[in-house]
Amino acid sequence: MGIPTVVLPYLNAAMAAHPAYARSLDQLREMGVLVGSYEPHRPKAGGGADRFRWEEALELLEGEIG
Repeated sequence: MGIPTVVLPYLNAAMAAHPAYARSLDQLREMGVLVGSYEPHRPKAGGGADRFRWEEALELLEGEIG
């Protein structure tokens, strides 16, 4: 579609271990979607939402629209 798109996954390691997760990210990348670098947190660890790097979406887009 020509519209730069970014996803910033936010999930725990148990969810990320499911084979569908890696396949989904691969498929998104093949479609040209930019995927953030978030490292899944431990289950029931609180997730660290306060440390989530929302600005990474803009950083990833800089190379696409700038």
